[in-house]
Amino acid sequence: MANAFNLDDLVTNLRTAATGENPRVTVKALLEQAVADPEAMQAAMPAFEENDVILHEDETVSIWHCRFMPGHTVPAHDHQMLATIGVYRGAERNDFYEADPETGGIRKSSEVVLSAGNVLQIGPSAIHAVGCASKTPCMGIHVYLGALTQIDRSLFDTDKGEKLPFSDENYQRMTR
Repeated sequence: MANAFNLDDLVTNLRTAATGENPRVTVKALLEQAVADPEAMQAAMPAFEENDVILHEDETVSIWHCRFMPGHTVPAHDHQMLATIGVYRGAERNDFYEADPETGGIRKSSEVVLSAGNVLQIGPSAIHAVGCASKTPCMGIHVYLGALTQIDRSLFDTDKGEKLPFSDENYQRMTR
């Protein structure tokens, strides 16, 4: 019988992986293992009140529990560091953007939908918007190789083609 999922163990293992020899590979493998049995993971997770919960953050790694409600989309943004996403409930849609030389803004270039049990890595320069692609809330663990709340990041207004500083005010105003 496989070991039961334990969130504290996952956080500890991700923290260790972030400072190890090959964090990109190890973090992804840990999330793949965690979401391999989405039902068991969901059953063992605490009921978080907030949609975004920082489980741990230091200079090497930020570990978040993220919940996206049906119909909800967060604005296009960057991370300026490697991000790894593991989904254990629902489906998460990631809309990716690239520079649009004709307008000087950005345009949608691709879309990836992660279902429960899927893991995706996003490079440091990627720009994406995230939304719920299921009729039930989407939940997952998002791991960033660095202190996400401590760096200068950007939001992108895809309607106006504007790049804005990432701030709580801009984020709330642009969230749909």
